[in-house]
Amino acid sequence: MGIRFVRLLISIWAITSCGLSWGLSDEEFKQSFESARKGKWSNVDVQVQQHVLAPYIEFHRLKSQLPKLSPEAIQQFADTYSDTPLYGWLKKHATSAYGRARKWDAVVALNSQAPADVAGRCIYYRAQLISDQALAFEGGRALWLHGKPLPDECDDLFKAMISRGEIDNHMIWQRALLSLENGNTRLAKYVARKLTDDSWTPARSYLKTIIQHPDMLLDVPQKVSDRIEVSPFLTAAMVNFANNNVHEAQVLWPKLRSKYAMSEADVAVVNNSLARNSYKLSTDQRDENTYLRLVEAGNADWIEPVLREAIVASQWHTVLYWTESVQGVATDNSYYQYWRARAFEQLGDQIKADAAYKIAATQRNFYGFLAAEKSSLPYALNSAAPRVNDEDLLAVDSLPAIQRINALWAINEHGLAMDEWSYLINSSPAKSGFFAEYALKNEWYGLSVQATIIGRHWDYVAHRFPPAYKELFTQWADVRGVDPILLMAIARRESAFNKDAVSPVGARGLMQMMPSTAKEVGRQQDVPYRHGDQLFDQAMNVQLASSYVQTLLEKYDGNVIATLAGYNAGPNRTDRWLAESNGAYDQFIESISYRETRDYVKAVLTYRVIFESLDGDEVISVLEPSERGITQYLSKNDTGPSKTAAIP
Repeated sequence: MGIRFVRLLISIWAITSCGLSWGLSDEEFKQSFESARKGKWSNVDVQVQQHVLAPYIEFHRLKSQLPKLSPEAIQQFADTYSDTPLYGWLKKHATSAYGRARKWDAVVALNSQAPADVAGRCIYYRAQLISDQALAFEGGRALWLHGKPLPDECDDLFKAMISRGEIDNHMIWQRALLSLENGNTRLAKYVARKLTDDSWTPARSYLKTIIQHPDMLLDVPQKVSDRIEVSPFLTAAMVNFANNNVHEAQVLWPKLRSKYAMSEADVAVVNNSLARNSYKLSTDQRDENTYLRLVEAGNADWIEPVLREAIVASQWHTVLYWTESVQGVATDNSYYQYWRARAFEQLGDQIKADAAYKIAATQRNFYGFLAAEKSSLPYALNSAAPRVNDEDLLAVDSLPAIQRINALWAINEHGLAMDEWSYLINSSPAKSGFFAEYALKNEWYGLSVQATIIGRHWDYVAHRFPPAYKELFTQWADVRGVDPILLMAIARRESAFNKDAVSPVGARGLMQMMPSTAKEVGRQQDVPYRHGDQLFDQAMNVQLASSYVQTLLEKYDGNVIATLAGYNAGPNRTDRWLAESNGAYDQFIESISYRETRDYVKAVLTYRVIFESLDGDEVISVLEPSERGITQYLSKNDTGPSKTAAIP
């Protein structure tokens, strides 16, 4: 039985179930669904009970009855719809509602163990104060010892434990230090105010003092040192200081070490904090100890900023020094091997350069692909695929969850469809490869990508990079005169082909256009764009985004690197980066000061190679020479001739 037959079954099922078995049209059900959400039950059609999405109506009906609804009714819902994410959502809502109503017996009856979320755990352990105090105290203490703000649901539990002495002054002080170390100085002072014994008053006051004046750490009052352990206190204070002012912190640190006895573990914590924050230091603020701490830690992320400085400045001996300082699994990472190779190459040692390039070329990423070009090797796609037959796909097709996903797509509830899909995969992780293949075969491209992410199938390259919306990208690429695969790669990075994606800053749709940018592009291109919700329409989104890409390519004389940087961070910032550039294209990428933009540029270029390779095209280079000429601008408003740096 072939895949075409699987698709035929789906089509027949969709036609018969939507038109006959469910009784309601998609639009009719959607209207009832919206009424259920709003609690307008008189507007809910009785025929929804026969619909495949009936559990969603029942979910809202039961939710509306909280907190009066019994735990037994919720459990009955769970037994009936155990294959949906709805029970977990209802249980979370019920736990919260029971807690607000102080129905502690109901909380315990509903939850056989502590919930996963912090608010739920606080409610659960508060409820257990009645039936199992030992369990409540143990769980409450674990929650208390946290350096970040906790939800209001925890207040009742902590108040009860403090009043009973189960959270004593030492634990209060411990949480204050955890908060300080995490940079939550306001929380640290708030928690310290709960210290009730007068003997803690000097410590509480001193904590407040050193937050404002860290140099006062050099003079710990006797009344404070008699009450607390000095070493953990200095550690928390120094970590907070390093996070806020690493330059002054590294000046203060050797003075503290010479004055106070501290444990080796605490010294290591402070040294690591100084090393982690050293990227904030200018060159003239660094001293010998700055570099020694970085070398001792060997942390690739902490070393990367100083390595990038050396790369941009073409200081090749320094590049070798820092790549050799990296410890652990990152040693063989293509990023470090590629720049070792570049350094050896510039210093005239081609044998060592070739060896490093070959190590880097084994990896499927930007620098792995550049290294492959240098070594005249094929790109290492390292592709794999799940072993799935037609019977496996038919078994997936018969799952009720698949039917619900189809129905949710039909009524434009794409977020709920994704939730169903994620729940299905997480419930059967061993079958995640089956689900990825099923989604790919049935052209559920966004779900295919999601399946590989949840299942951590990084080598399922075809499933991670499916030909989603290819005709649409090709259509507008032809109109704009741009590379359709570049548009696909941008969309893959921006939204993972989720046309309903919304970023934290408000970018929307397939190619994550900002409404303000879309409005300007629409005005320039005479496109009937009126409001942000239009960006969830994939055709409108690609039409506008492709025009914006075309504009950036024209602005930057075809330079794809600058175009991608401009798309991600804006052209004004990109102009500044270009104006400061004086190296080759790979050095320019490392000169971009925003990590997000550096990673974005490298990812999109990598994705383009992957898409082209999967499409059967012969890929000669990651970037054509015409795509990587670095155009430099004296200023945003410069009207003089631009100059293009020579590219090796």
